[in-house]
Amino acid sequence: MSGRDVVLAQGIAAARAGDRPAARRLLAEAARRDPTSEMAWLWLSGVLDTAQGRSHCLKKVLEINPANEVARRGLQVLEAATPAPALIAVSAPAPPKPAQAAPAAGGLPRSATAAAARRRRPLPEAGAVTAARVPAGEGQSLLAQPRFWQALIPCLAVVAVSLVAALLVSGAMGPPPLEHGRVAGAALAMASPSPHGTMRPTYTATATPTPTATPTWTPTATFTPLPTDTPLPTPTDTETPTATPRPVRRQPTAAPTAPPAPRPTLPPRTWDPRLDALGVRIEPVGIAEGQRFWRLVEARWADERQSGGKHSIFVEVLDFQGNRVVGQPVIVQWADGNVALAVENRPAPDWGVDFGMYNCLGSYAVSVGGAPSDRIVGLGLGTPDRPSFTIHTSFYLVFRLAQR
Repeated sequence: MSGRDVVLAQGIAAARAGDRPAARRLLAEAARRDPTSEMAWLWLSGVLDTAQGRSHCLKKVLEINPANEVARRGLQVLEAATPAPALIAVSAPAPPKPAQAAPAAGGLPRSATAAAARRRRPLPEAGAVTAARVPAGEGQSLLAQPRFWQALIPCLAVVAVSLVAALLVSGAMGPPPLEHGRVAGAALAMASPSPHGTMRPTYTATATPTPTATPTWTPTATFTPLPTDTPLPTPTDTETPTATPRPVRRQPTAAPTAPPAPRPTLPPRTWDPRLDALGVRIEPVGIAEGQRFWRLVEARWADERQSGGKHSIFVEVLDFQGNRVVGQPVIVQWADGNVALAVENRPAPDWGVDFGMYNCLGSYAVSVGGAPSDRIVGLGLGTPDRPSFTIHTSFYLVFRLAQR
């Protein structure tokens, strides 16, 4: 079973359990891995919250299979429930007010003349768009009017004369500092309508401190003591050397070796002997030593009386400590299909997986996904004496995580 089929089966199981966020995530991943999966798009349309998303998924289903009546009916219902977009009326903006103009040649202001002319013109109808005629001279720039320059030039002349007088007074008092010269030159350049030369500041030399003489340290004479008489060593008697015993070379003894670590023991397996008569068998997984795998530790069969009308394969998946592994996928296979069912957290005595059987013996095989797993095959409805009849019977399987 491929990974995308496992993701699709997990998404379908989450949708059936009512876990919409998990179903959306898993089914979207299944549709991304296999964009041609009709089941992934159809189930994904059932767990989305927006009409646009459901419509998109149903259209994808019809692109894959145009004969899917479920998708076609769902798309018709969505299109019938979608409201038409509303139209918003926007009114035309009011025309701008004309600017105040200079007096006309007749002595009256141009604005008064324009106002009298407007009063004489008929008003436009409601909703009509009229073009405003701008009198000559109203659109001219302020700099193009002669009265503006007649008022500005005397002001600039007064500012320039004041700055020149200030510079002459400061020159009589002494050379200006560097910063004052910069400020005056900048102000003069801003006040004049045409560019002028900027006065170059005069730099004043600053006094440099003269280094003073640093006293040099002169070493002083140190007292050297006179040598004293050294006493000669007194001869002492030397002991006669004795023979030193030579070491005996011994053979090294072998260090004790640690005993090998005990191999992990596999959990025992409980096998119902009636399964052999049904034709049910185990296909052990082939793995290397030290690798983890799912081991089938219990397999039981319930006949028609013991099953009490049930016709299911009940599966439980346990970890090393014997606790239920919620969410672990269990893979059920048959001749032309398969499905992955996630282990659910159900209260006892309910099992984690409940798969209903509808075919006779020899139709189903069960294993655990996510890691190497033992596989039990030959499951189905029927009894040893009537294997081709769909008699309601059940199987109880327990897988546990182990290490070889």
